[in-house]
Amino acid sequence: MRNPRIAPAAFAAALLCGCGYTGDPLPPALMIPQRVEDLRGRQRGGELALEFTVPRKTTEDLLLKTPPAVELRAGPATGGPFDMNAWLAGSRRLPEPLIQNGAARLRIPAGEWAGQEVVFAVRTIGPRGKPSAWSNLLVLRVVEAPEPPRALRAEGTPEGVLLSWEGAGSRWRVYRRSGDGWAQAAEVEQRQWLDREAEQGQTHEYAVEQVVETGAAPASSEPSPAARIDYADRFPPAPPTGLRVLAGTGSVELNWDRNTEPDFRAYQVWRAEGDQPLQRLGPPEGSSSFADRTAAPGKRYRYAVSAIDEKGNESRPCEPVEIVAP
Repeated sequence: MRNPRIAPAAFAAALLCGCGYTGDPLPPALMIPQRVEDLRGRQRGGELALEFTVPRKTTEDLLLKTPPAVELRAGPATGGPFDMNAWLAGSRRLPEPLIQNGAARLRIPAGEWAGQEVVFAVRTIGPRGKPSAWSNLLVLRVVEAPEPPRALRAEGTPEGVLLSWEGAGSRWRVYRRSGDGWAQAAEVEQRQWLDREAEQGQTHEYAVEQVVETGAAPASSEPSPAARIDYADRFPPAPPTGLRVLAGTGSVELNWDRNTEPDFRAYQVWRAEGDQPLQRLGPPEGSSSFADRTAAPGKRYRYAVSAIDEKGNESRPCEPVEIVAP
């Protein structure tokens, strides 16, 4: 047999069609970071707090092996329609933010910007020195540091914990500490707030900050000193109402309207002979009626009733009712 021979053209074609062919070489990646989309911030007290997420990928959807450099700038808003070049010319670079797990945070003094509308923007620079596009623009109207509320008080009531405070302002945020830290509980327009969700038998801690309207991102004061309360049930039921005292056969008969408190437990009957002080008459009982068979015939008595709850809190006696025993 003859040894097969492959023509040069056929051999070249086989190489081109084979699995090992990779095609024309690709141009090098530009490694431009994606644009920051979430620049945000607000004024708290005498500081401006800025935050954003550092991109992890390039515009070519490639993963950045190292975090890009950050250029964060601030400058006063230009008059009329916004001109990016004019703003850049009048802006200045801010210090490097703290970056942890891709989250960038920076706090800077607000004093030099007080009374101005300030524009912030950020861009990142990739490993080959090419910058991203500028981020969304953050516009803050900076004010003099708002005054923190003072004299915060927390008082337990049957309906919940009542907070009250003093100080300048017309709007406030209330914060409550829980197991996960501080969280906003309310925003109010008066210097008090009732926490109806407070649980009795628990310790609660609160702080309040003043809020100043400045547009999209209101400014706020530093929080007030915290107020702490051990919220316990020390609230007696209401005194019973509708007490009626009647002469019975060999007894004085009492009845009254039932209390409606969910933690109600019992009633205590009180009696006084003549003008003497009221004294407890027998042990507490759950019924809303009572028969006094120990009253001496012909003597003048005054009767009253108090209410007691499950915690042992007792109301004051109701208004006494007078009768001459039969």
